[in-house]
Amino acid sequence: MLILLVLWRAIMGPTVLERVITVNAIGSMVTVMILLLAFLRADYGFIDVAVVFALCGFVGTIWTLRMLAPGEWHVKVPELEELGADGGEGAVRD
Repeated sequence: MLILLVLWRAIMGPTVLERVITVNAIGSMVTVMILLLAFLRADYGFIDVAVVFALCGFVGTIWTLRMLAPGEWHVKVPELEELGADGGEGAVRD
């Protein structure tokens, strides 16, 4: 029942970010249901399935956000740039 409410929010959500968050929430709920099924049936092979499902959901969310979010995704750390400026073996060259 809760998945249907979240699905309705995903369809009616005014922004793309809300839709991404609700689809991620649905994936988390399905992962919990798989884990509960593994516990109730005492078949712990489902735990691997739940972990793979959760990782696929995480990677899918990151990919979707990367495609939809504008801007640069490279992290710039000033301390690391200063370390590479001396021309040593750890220097970054373009």
